[in-house]
Amino acid sequence: MSRKLLVTSAPGEIRCALLEDNRPVEIRLYRDHEPSYVGAIYLGRIRSVSRELQAAFVELENGPEGFLPLKLLPKPAGGDKTQKKPAKKPKDLTQLVSEGQKIIVQVTRDPVDGKEASLTGRIELHSSGLVLHPFRAGAFVSSRIKDPDRRHALKSFGESLELGGLGLTFRTEAADLPDQQLADMADRLLGQWKAIEKNLAVTIAPKLLAQGPEPLSQIMRTFSSNSLEAVIFDHAADMKKAHEWTGSFAPELTGRLQQAAAGEDIFSQYGVEDDLESLFEKRLPLNSGGWITIEETEALTAVDVNTGGALLSTDREQQILRLNREAAREIFRQLRLRAIGGLIVIDFVNMSGKGEVTALMDVIDNLIQADPQQTQRSNISAFGLLELIRKADVTSLGAKMLTARVPQPNVATRALELLREATLDAEREPGKPCSLKGPAAVLDWIRKHPTYKEEFTRRTGSQLTLEEDKRDQ
Repeated sequence: MSRKLLVTSAPGEIRCALLEDNRPVEIRLYRDHEPSYVGAIYLGRIRSVSRELQAAFVELENGPEGFLPLKLLPKPAGGDKTQKKPAKKPKDLTQLVSEGQKIIVQVTRDPVDGKEASLTGRIELHSSGLVLHPFRAGAFVSSRIKDPDRRHALKSFGESLELGGLGLTFRTEAADLPDQQLADMADRLLGQWKAIEKNLAVTIAPKLLAQGPEPLSQIMRTFSSNSLEAVIFDHAADMKKAHEWTGSFAPELTGRLQQAAAGEDIFSQYGVEDDLESLFEKRLPLNSGGWITIEETEALTAVDVNTGGALLSTDREQQILRLNREAAREIFRQLRLRAIGGLIVIDFVNMSGKGEVTALMDVIDNLIQADPQQTQRSNISAFGLLELIRKADVTSLGAKMLTARVPQPNVATRALELLREATLDAEREPGKPCSLKGPAAVLDWIRKHPTYKEEFTRRTGSQLTLEEDKRDQ
């Protein structure tokens, strides 16, 4: 399977897309006015403690307040060393913390709808093949690595490394990496943690320690993989930042960073824009003639599979099975593409035969295994319903790009789209004055974010004027 990563930027927004066999499978949007904090490690300060919730509310530097369930604190050190058991946590976990206390935390989910960011005390530092656990000793192997011989070899190799009491998990990609490359990854992660710890005792909280919300670093941390054939950028400054990141954390990728031609729309070239536009369509057609709909609500995501114009012959059960299989593959692609998490309910076309249901579940289990995010499923009910719980750590594309209840671009999306188009036009004719036309609400949004116009001029050398288009209201 060929894998590429596209990174495109315009004033106010950086977008990336992961391609597998030149087909988009993941799209992420990073917007300056609503940064993502997922993965960021902070020295926070506990503002308050709730005995009822068994949680702490933590102040973070220049970011949202965080909600820390105390069950996610590291396991206490000590315990019965003769039995090799860790110390037990008290029944009331609030005894472990106090107001005003400094505490190291990591963001696991961005704030949504006025809620706090989700935090954990179980810190993880990631590379493409490894996860370093500063507060958890031992060597562990991802359950996605199935080969028992390779699992045993990785565990033995991990236990042979000098980790200074820290822990290590071998991620799925580690199965195909040589030991020396894994050892180099471990050394880089250990060095990063030592740098974090260096002045911790005298650091004033709250303070960002590592893996902050800077978009380029987030993209590289999330998607860097030895399996990437190329990482393609349309902006030289982004490629320069990526070079700096790979030099420290993934030197094997440095030679695969590529610069697109000036003014080249790499998202359109690889069909990513088509997938983004499908967010505004009610139906997603299937090759069989059927179609699916995906509707996100606050409580869950509902997916409906319809036969539509699919031709059903006398072998109706087998044709419905083929339709459901095709729908399942597209649904799981869309869940990953749109970064949809939480509770998902899928209404498949009803099948009466147990053999057909079993065959469909085999396909679904393979799709779950291939999904990078942790996903759990129920069995298909008598009514053809399947329930999934998919881990959610970022805001979905639908929540970022669509206005509530109305399937159309919100003002920010429209403004950034116009800025992106104007940037491409200006880069084709450097220095030529550029006029951006749009509805009043969109132009007002741009005026409220003047740094985006300034960035446009710095990048293109062109002056940007705003002109109201009264036809586009």
